[in-house]
Amino acid sequence: MNLSNIPVTPHIEGFIKVGYENDPLFGGGTRREFVVTARHHEVVEGDSDPKLAPHPITDSLKEKTGENEGKIMEIPIRLFFGKAATALTIQYQAYSTPGNVPVCAGNGKTAMRTTRSADNTTTKSEVACPGPGLCDLVQNGHASCVRQVRLPVQIKGQPNPLTAFEVRTSSINTYRALRAQLQLVEKRFGGLRHVPLKLVLWQASNEASGFAPFSLAQLALDAKSEVEALQEARRLRQEEADAGLCDDFDSAFGIEGEDAAFEAAALDFQAARDFLGGGPARRLGTESPATALRAKSAPMTRLGAGAAIASAVLQSTAAAPAAEPAET
Repeated sequence: MNLSNIPVTPHIEGFIKVGYENDPLFGGGTRREFVVTARHHEVVEGDSDPKLAPHPITDSLKEKTGENEGKIMEIPIRLFFGKAATALTIQYQAYSTPGNVPVCAGNGKTAMRTTRSADNTTTKSEVACPGPGLCDLVQNGHASCVRQVRLPVQIKGQPNPLTAFEVRTSSINTYRALRAQLQLVEKRFGGLRHVPLKLVLWQASNEASGFAPFSLAQLALDAKSEVEALQEARRLRQEEADAGLCDDFDSAFGIEGEDAAFEAAALDFQAARDFLGGGPARRLGTESPATALRAKSAPMTRLGAGAAIASAVLQSTAAAPAAEPAET
């Protein structure tokens, strides 16, 4: 990793996801609720795999009465970025098998891939990205590949204005819904910032799901009408402008350069791997997270992400990841 060009992204204090059964992290079809987690894992007993711990804000978001009591059915949010093109990202990310560290990141057309030469130097090269169904790394059993969709948001009422939560999914249907809605909101409201919104659930079914319904995420206005929402957005924008606060978050953060997306994934590979896929990820030379959490000891050896990637291409002792949860 080039330390002089580390990608800078919003500081994510927690994750938001649609709850799914048969998910290695959240337990065994589809749960009609959102899950909001912290960045750390819960201590577990016995042979259970560790799960990401619930975020403290969870209790304030749960339904207090009715048939959905105790569930998070909607989340009031404000978008972190002002432009749809910046706010929502999607890419393929391949993790070594075994090893669970990133070895390739692509957009379905081109990808950046790490290779290790005979003299043990690691290089990145641009290769074609046909997707996991046709990827030679995946087909030969050298990597597992997941689609990562990310949307940073701020939950209404969160105490720290300098952090964000990240909506994460591998669902192409959720991506399509969010992309279309973000573009519409940006056009209608002159930007995404300060528009009162909420994440809500919707259901779909298709042949891939055996025509059984599954839950997905979408946006809705957290106001009685578009006019009321626009008035609220204008009020908050003017309030910040009068105070002298800069509201251009899009220019404050950015991932630039041909391998920046890969480096960003490397910085965050453990959280992404744990959140989107199978067994918890770990850097080489470390204990299993389950073992460490059960014992509440044996801290992880923190190898640099670049070194971990390089080593994983040639050798690794970590367990192979399980298949990602079925999410369409």
